[in-house]
Amino acid sequence: MRHMKSLSLRSKGSYSLLMATVLVMIVVVFILSLRFGATPVTFSEIVNQFRAQAGTIYELRLPRVLCALLVGVSASVAGAILQTVLRNPLASPDVIGATAGGGLVTVLIILLAPLTPAIWLPVYSMAGSAVASILIFLLAYRRQGNSMIRLALVGIAVSAALQAIIKMLIVKYAMSSSQALIWLKGSLYARNLQHAELLWPWTVAGLIAAMLLVRYLNVLKLDESVLVSLGTRVRTVRTLLLLVALALSASAASISGNLSFVGLIIPHLSHKLTGENFIRSLPFTAALGALLVMLGDLLGRVIVPPMEIPVGIITSLIGAPYFVYLIIKQGHKK
Repeated sequence: MRHMKSLSLRSKGSYSLLMATVLVMIVVVFILSLRFGATPVTFSEIVNQFRAQAGTIYELRLPRVLCALLVGVSASVAGAILQTVLRNPLASPDVIGATAGGGLVTVLIILLAPLTPAIWLPVYSMAGSAVASILIFLLAYRRQGNSMIRLALVGIAVSAALQAIIKMLIVKYAMSSSQALIWLKGSLYARNLQHAELLWPWTVAGLIAAMLLVRYLNVLKLDESVLVSLGTRVRTVRTLLLLVALALSASAASISGNLSFVGLIIPHLSHKLTGENFIRSLPFTAALGALLVMLGDLLGRVIVPPMEIPVGIITSLIGAPYFVYLIIKQGHKK
């Protein structure tokens, strides 16, 4: 008994150390993101601009790094919820149409109504994400309850169809599609305080809702028959969690566009480092997701200045090798 207690304490200590390490890294990357870009600035310049609440750092770099943090939290937590609810380790926001639906509406606005104020693009994108997700839920609906496998398959099919339409539009309007391409690759270019103000309520509310439902995430990992015997209202809980995932993924995609691998890889890495208990892994997932997107955005700005590499490309380059590693490891286990 004493041995088990010491293991438990050591486990808690390890988790605290991991979380503290990631939080410190977030602070470091946050500061570096303010200092470095197309033109590096000194710390004194940063302090002066914060005091004056004006200047490039305060008006452009600060909102951008805040958006990166919020997008990382939203996308990674949404991915963790979807992988559990759909019982699919490869599930991500793409499965419920959030990325494709928002992307299609954004491309339509950019190509067909180019004079639309940029701040309205995230609003239209979020609406497109919601419509696409509702369509997927309706197509997957069965009176006796949604099949998670059916929902995932319908989501993949609808998302693929929407992506095909997006590509057709870009080919048709090739001469004026550069801005749409940047959006679809996943970018935080030219984000301002209005974008951060639009995103943060969704991120905070979604994270709070996810933490309030966290015990159900642990329960949903059990076998279906066990869930019924426990009296858990599986359908209601799954619907609530899917709505939370939709809100998080749609709001994130509306600001950053398509960020590959964030919602797919981060939950796996979080479980590997902290264990399967969502009470611990979910906050760590949020922090790790924020760190990845912030670091990806910083690297995209400093690798080949003044040219920028979209953060979506950086996250793909980081996430793809780890994804291959996961597949190989699963193959060895079998």
